[in-house]
Amino acid sequence: MNHIKHTFILILLLNLFQSSFAQTVKSEKRPYRIELTIDGLQDSVAYLGYYMGNKRYVLDTTSIDKKGNMVFENNKSIKTGVYFLYTGSYTMEFLVDRSLDFKLTTKKTATYQDLEVTNSEDNEQFRAFQLTMIDHQAKVKELSESLDSTSVRSDTVRVREEIAKLTERNSIKRDSLLAAFGDTFMSQILIMMAKSPELEIEGDSLTIDQKKSQYNYYKDHFFDGLDFESEGLLRTPNFYGKVKEYIDRVTFQNPDSIIASIDHVLAKCKNNPELYRYWMGSFFGEYQNPKIMGMDKVFVHLSDNYYLNGKVDWADSTLLAELSKEMTFLRENQIGLKAPQMYLLDTLENRKSLYDIKSDYLVLYFYDPDCGHCKKKTPVLYDLYKKMEGDFDVAAVTVGTDTKKWKDFIKKFELDGWINLGDPYYKSNFRVQYNVRSTPQVYIVDKDKTIIAKKLDVEQIEGFINDRKRMDKLSQ
Repeated sequence: MNHIKHTFILILLLNLFQSSFAQTVKSEKRPYRIELTIDGLQDSVAYLGYYMGNKRYVLDTTSIDKKGNMVFENNKSIKTGVYFLYTGSYTMEFLVDRSLDFKLTTKKTATYQDLEVTNSEDNEQFRAFQLTMIDHQAKVKELSESLDSTSVRSDTVRVREEIAKLTERNSIKRDSLLAAFGDTFMSQILIMMAKSPELEIEGDSLTIDQKKSQYNYYKDHFFDGLDFESEGLLRTPNFYGKVKEYIDRVTFQNPDSIIASIDHVLAKCKNNPELYRYWMGSFFGEYQNPKIMGMDKVFVHLSDNYYLNGKVDWADSTLLAELSKEMTFLRENQIGLKAPQMYLLDTLENRKSLYDIKSDYLVLYFYDPDCGHCKKKTPVLYDLYKKMEGDFDVAAVTVGTDTKKWKDFIKKFELDGWINLGDPYYKSNFRVQYNVRSTPQVYIVDKDKTIIAKKLDVEQIEGFINDRKRMDKLSQ
C-alpha cells in the first residue's frame, strides 16, 4: 500500500499555488530604469535580483561597460522591495519603492560610504541606515578583536559590557532614523530589523494568570508597527524570518496554538492578496507532511477552513474535489479526538467493539499479512508487549480480507494475548477513518478511547508509553 495518489494531489495543489502566484506578479506593469556605476568593477554581466520570502530570484540582466556602468531598463513588472545587484564578484543591495527611475554611483571598495544617490529618497534613507550598521559592526569587531589568548576574565566581562552599550546606542540611533524617515518603506525595514524582545516573566510571586497575561501581551504586540498591507514586506530578507519566529518560537508548539497563530497571520494579510497567497501556500506546504506527530491537524484546519471554505480562489474545482476526498482520511483520526468506533470480527467471527475493550493504554496495530515491513515489525512489537506486560494492550487489526492468510499470520508469529481482529467482509470503514493506506500503522488510545499518539514506529512505543505514564502520574 502506498501514498502515491495522496502525494500527487498535494504536489498539484502546491504547483497551482506557485503558478497562480507567479501569474499575479507578472500581471502588473511598472516600467523601471535603474542606472548603476560601480567604480573598480571588472565583471561584464550584471543581474538584478529580489527577495521573495526566504528565497532570492533574478528579475533582469544587463551588460557592464569597462567603467562599471550598467542600466536595467524594462517594461517588466517591478514591485516595492529590497533588490540586489549581483555580478559574480560583487553584491549590493538597494531599494525600489516610490521612484522607478534613479541612479546609484559608488566604489566597489566602499559601497555605502561613497554612495551617491540621484532621484531616490528611499535609497538616501537606505544609505543612512547602512552607514549606521557599518559603524556599529566595525566598533563591535574592534572590541572583539581586542581579546586574545592573554586576556583574563575581567577583560572579557569589560568587552561584553562595552558591546552591550554599543548595541544600546545603535538601537537608539535606529529609533532616531525611524522617527526621521516617517511613514516609508524603509521604516518598515527598520521595524523588522529591531531585535524581538525576549519574553521575561518577571517576579517569582506572579500567579499563573499573571504570567499568562504577560505572555499574551508579548504575543499580541509582536507585530506592532508592521504594515501588512505594504506590498514590499514580502520582498525583504527579514519579513519571512519575523513571521517564522512568531510561529516557531513565540507560539507554543502544539497544533491548536499553531493554528491560532497561523489564523492571526493570515487575518493580518487579508488586505494584501499577494502576501495572503504567499503565506497560505507556505503554511499549506509546510504542514501537509509534518515531521512532528499530530501537526497534520494544522493541515486539516487549513484545508477545511480555507481551501474548502472558499477562501482560496486560485484553487480550481478539480483540485478542491480531490482535497475534499483527502480530508476524509484525515479528519477523524487527529490526536485529542475520540478514536473512531470500529466493529470488527475476531478469528471465530465474533463481533467485537473497540469501545468494549478495557485498557489504560491500547495500541491499535494495523497490518497486512502480505506486507514485508509488517512481517519485520510484528515480532518486534510482540517482544515489546511481553517485555512491558501489563503496561499496554494490543488490538491487532488486519487490513486484508483473506481469512486464511490472517490466521496463518497470527499462528506464525504466535500472537497470544493480543486482541486479533479483522474485517473480512468489508463491513467497517476503519481503513478510511484511520487513514490506513500504508502498513503497518500504529495508534495509541487511552482508557477513554482518546487518540494520544499516531503513526509511531514500533520502536517508539516503549518511550511514549513510559513518558505518558509519568505525565499521568504527575497530573493525579
